[in-house]
Amino acid sequence: MDTLLITVFPILGGLLLFAIISAVTRAPARALQQGFVKLENMTGKTYAEISAAVGPANSDSPQVTQDGEQITVKQWIKPGYHISLIFDKDNCCIGKTHESSV
Repeated sequence: MDTLLITVFPILGGLLLFAIISAVTRAPARALQQGFVKLENMTGKTYAEISAAVGPANSDSPQVTQDGEQITVKQWIKPGYHISLIFDKDNCCIGKTHESSV
């Protein structure tokens, strides 16, 4: 019986701790993803509208396309979720380049 307690309880405790830590660390990612789900189609929305709903972007990368258009790739990143949107020179969303969740 003592051997059972020594081996089983630490394993169960470790699994429980893993589940708690996993849930706590993924909560911000789920909240961010749900914010984008509520926005539905982001194309045509301004950065101000999007950031009001989900918060400011973590990354802002100005670029010039092959056609000479100025665009900006903005990214929202949380552990477990990442989304990248492209904005035109007027800060209007013209599309999504990447979205992933774990």
